[in-house]
Amino acid sequence: MVKKNLFVWMDGQKARLKNKHASPDKKYTIKEFNREQAASIDDSDIPELVKRKGVDGNDSYYSSRKSKLKPFKPLLLASISAIIIGSFLGIVMLQLFVDIDKRMSQQNASIPMADDNDKKNETEQMETATIESQTAFVLQAGKFTEKPNADKMAKAFQQAGFAAMIWKKNDSFFVLSGIAETEEHASHLADTMTDKGLKVYVKPWKTSEKETRLQQAEKKWLQTYRTQWNKALETVSKGNNVAAEGWKGVVGAIPEKQEHIKDLTSSVKKAYENMKKTDKWKDHAQVLRLWKQFHQTVTN
Repeated sequence: MVKKNLFVWMDGQKARLKNKHASPDKKYTIKEFNREQAASIDDSDIPELVKRKGVDGNDSYYSSRKSKLKPFKPLLLASISAIIIGSFLGIVMLQLFVDIDKRMSQQNASIPMADDNDKKNETEQMETATIESQTAFVLQAGKFTEKPNADKMAKAFQQAGFAAMIWKKNDSFFVLSGIAETEEHASHLADTMTDKGLKVYVKPWKTSEKETRLQQAEKKWLQTYRTQWNKALETVSKGNNVAAEGWKGVVGAIPEKQEHIKDLTSSVKKAYENMKKTDKWKDHAQVLRLWKQFHQTVTN
């Protein structure tokens, strides 16, 4: 029978024990070995002996150190599982909130804001307004291709006590000093200027018909304005002063929201203030300026 040697670990060193018929290594007696083993049996740092078959066919014992993490394995596994599950749930919740936010954004985009509603209402209130052509007779002092020459002529009439304004039409500058409903009234006014040594020509002056888009409030106000302007034209044709009181209601009726008639309403306010301190000839210039501004407003 082959005698097998037994290998053990003692004090961190590998020691060989002979079979039961042999005595222990001289360095250690069996008694000492047993006492040392009993004294350190509770020491968790003692390596475990594992029996393995050697290459030569002999069975040998090898040490296998206990893992210090073994008692913590359940806790470690639970922690790792919690982290994995928490991460997964976090991703799911994040995607859920993203989807909710996206749906809310789409709903908000489909709901018109207050400003959009206002703009929509204004667009719905837009109407087509037909501005009829109008003809009157003017006192034309001159026609020039260069504005400085027109300015000189206008200044000469003003120094003579008459009013004058410049109206650009078809690349020419016209100096106009008076206006009337009929050719007869215009001729009578021209005679007054001729007596002062000023030469003027009675000419028909016409604005073309025009269709434009206006808000309801703007369209309504333009009707009020044109009614009052026609009254002012009749007044100056007869050689009388324009009553500022008649324009008070026009100024007071100017709509708060106006997009297309701002320049005209500004001219009306200015003319109204000037009518309080003017004479009949300056009234002619005021009526002419308002007609010019009205024409520019509806044709732009």
